[in-house]
This record gives sequence, C-alpha cells and structure tokens, in this order.
Amino acid sequence: MGSKKISVIMPVYNTKEEFLREAVESILNQTYSDFEFIIINDGSTNNAEDVILSYKDERIVYIKQENQGIVSALNNAWNKASGEYIARMDSDDISMPDRFEKQIKFLETNPEYSLVGGQVRVLGTDKIIKLPTEVELMDLLADCTFIHPSIMFRKADFDRYNLRYSEEAIFAEDYLLYAKAIKYLKMTNLDDIVLDYRIYSKNTSTANREQRVKSSFIVQDFILDFMSSDEKERNAFLNLAYKKKVKTYGIIEKIFSLKNLYKNWAKYKLITILWLEFYLKDKEYRKYE
Repeated sequence: MGSKKISVIMPVYNTKEEFLREAVESILNQTYSDFEFIIINDGSTNNAEDVILSYKDERIVYIKQENQGIVSALNNAWNKASGEYIARMDSDDISMPDRFEKQIKFLETNPEYSLVGGQVRVLGTDKIIKLPTEVELMDLLADCTFIHPSIMFRKADFDRYNLRYSEEAIFAEDYLLYAKAIKYLKMTNLDDIVLDYRIYSKNTSTANREQRVKSSFIVQDFILDFMSSDEKERNAFLNLAYKKKVKTYGIIEKIFSLKNLYKNWAKYKLITILWLEFYLKDKEYRKYE
C-alpha cells in the first residue's frame, strides 16, 4: 500500500464488539478516503482481534502487542504512521462521515495551524460538548480544550519538536501533549460536530476520572512552569484561568440552580468535581500568598 495522506491511529483494548464495529465502520465510510487505518490491539483478551480481522479493507494496518497501556499503544502506532497527517480515533466512538474531509480542508487551507479538533455530540443525546475555536494558553491552563478522538494534526510539526504521548500524566496523556505543543504550535477546533462521543461507566475517561483529575494537576503545573517561576504569579494565572472556565461554562449559574441539580444528578456530580479541582489547586497555591 502506497503512502496515504492521513494515518488514523486507534488503540483497542477489550472494546465491546458492537462499539468496536461502529467505530471501525465510521472510519472506513469516511467521504475522504486517502488514509491508512492503524488499529493497534493492546493485548485484548476478548474477541477484539476477530472483529478487526473480519474487515478486509486494504487501508487497515493491524498491529498486535502485549498489553502495555494506551500511551505505549499510541506511540507505537504514531511511529508506524506514514501519513502527512495523523488523526486520532477511539474504539468506542463514532466519527461523522465528513469528519476527515472537513479537517483536511481546514489544515490544507490554514497552514499556520498544526492541530484541529471539533465539536462533539454525546452519543445518544442532543448534548453538544462545546469547545473553544480559538485555543489560548489560559484556556488550556483551565481545562483540556480538545476531545482526544476528534483531533487531526500535522505529523511533521509534532515530530520537529519531538512531541509524543507520555506516561507522566496517565489518563491525561493527550492534555499533556497539547500543553507541550502549545509552546510551539497553533491549535483550534472546528465549529462543526465531527464525532459522536460515547460516555458510559466503563469507558476510559469515566472509569478513571479520579486519576485524570490528579494528572490534570500535573499538566497545569507543567503549563505554569513555563509561564512563571514566581508562586504568586502562578497562583494569579491559575485563578484567572478558573474564572474564565467558570464564565465560559456557566458553573455559578448551575451551582445555584438547585431545582436543576435535583433533576440531574450527573450534572451535580460534574459540578462538584469541577469545584473540587478548583478548591484543591487554589488551596495549594494560597500558601504562597
């Protein structure tokens, strides 16, 4: 198979067959077809391999490794990639049919940008996870501004600065990658919905929420490290970032809308976690005031 424009990298670990098939087929049915589809099986113990091998599409590049975790899987797939662009995909989400077409068009016509994501819809609902279309440093300090399986980026730009996924921030490896990249590269999100994002109790982002919160503190410290070495300044930057986050997502209004909270326990839990993130980090830095 000759060189393709896009290398799609998708790690798989014990994904439910129904979800895996939906993910694979959403990629194979893209309106933009000039890609290789690198599927890396990270030591699955279910029938994931049989599902993957049931597809005979020549664009699929199948890699099997002993279970080493998602960071290893992603970097191994990245090293295998031959495309000019790398697109991420998760094995339980669904890409919109025109996702690649829209993202490749954006990157081809906007060479100053190195990475593009997009808006995502929570699968099975009408809820849109709204993400900023102009990603600034303070946005990234406040929160991860991209949904990982929605991104596409220029491989050469990331290779130039030796940017790779790292075990330093487990379950927030993408957040740390963006934090490292923003020092050198320009990134954004499309206004268009590019992905149906599956949220359920056993998916990685949900099941490992506590570790992800801890890892997000590591990423925030990494960002603060190149913003300032003065602790008072770092604290001020963090407070500004969280104020922007509150304003952007309307957290205050949600907190005081008790009727809404009682009606939606999941939303209450989300707000509580966001408050806890702020409280713990703010407490840590206030000792320097």
